[in-house]
This record gives sequence, C-alpha cells and structure tokens, in this order.
Amino acid sequence: MFEMNDTFVEESVKTKDKVQNKILMGLCIALAIICLGASLFKIASIVTGILFIVFIVLAYMLMGNKNIEYEYDYTNGSLEIAKIINNEKRKHLLTVESDAVKLIAAEGVNEYLKYDNVKMKIYDCSGDLEEAKKYVLVAHDEKKNVDFKVYFNPSEKLIAAMKKYNKQAIYE
Repeated sequence: MFEMNDTFVEESVKTKDKVQNKILMGLCIALAIICLGASLFKIASIVTGILFIVFIVLAYMLMGNKNIEYEYDYTNGSLEIAKIINNEKRKHLLTVESDAVKLIAAEGVNEYLKYDNVKMKIYDCSGDLEEAKKYVLVAHDEKKNVDFKVYFNPSEKLIAAMKKYNKQAIYE
C-alpha cells in the first residue's frame, strides 16, 4: 500500500494522427476500388479479388490504429510506459528504474543534443503535439548491457516527481 511519502503520478498523452497513415489508408482504399472494378470486368478476377481483400484488410488495420495514446506511470522512482490503442488494447512498452537513468533533458538543451547522434535503441512515446514540451530520457538496460533513449512529453508534475529521485540527471 502507499505510504504518506510515496510518489505516484499518472498521466496520458494522446498522439495526433500522422499524415503518412492517412495517405496509406487512402491509397489502400483507392487500390481496393481499382481491384474491385478490375475483378467485376473479369480482368484477372481471382488475383484482383484477392488483392481487393488484402487492401480492404490493410485499410481496416490502419483505421484501427488511429487512436493511440501513451500512459506514463511514475511510482517511487520507477517509470512505466504503456501504449493504449483505441482505448481497448494496452501494451506495456518499458519500465525504467531511477538508478538506470543517465539523463532526462528537455528539447533544445545542450544535454539533449549530447545523445542526438549516438546509436542506441529508441522508444518514441511522445504525443507529437506542438504545444507539449518534448524530453529525452537516456537510460541503461542492465540485463542487455545497452543504453536506450525514450522520447516523451511529461508534465511539470511528472518532472517534479522525477526530480525527487534523479535531481542531478534532469536538465530543463
């Protein structure tokens, strides 16, 4: 159970629909219509019929992944990030403990740029919203012995909670 001095912050960031997803969905629908027309006029009807089904399924899958948000749960120095798709499916992405954190820096700060060209695994858990401030979190995975980056949009409340456990690693 939580004690009085426990730290808990929970917040979610909604992503905006990306232009390339809209273009891909439109392309799939257009190709499905072309394949339907070709199969109706008996032009390679079996192949175009199969392609019609494939393009409809792809368009449906692209429509299903439009409503995506990331949930950040911070509890006593442990940050958990989950991806929520269409308010139905929840996928746990990663957990970062405070002792694994090397850096948390706001976009535009010199420390943010230190790891900009360093090759490591990247988790983009940001909302891609212009008004939200983007941060990078660099941490070390002890099991795999590698560093990784997480791009995210924490609120001031979440940054304040993280400062309790990582004061020297946060640059705003």
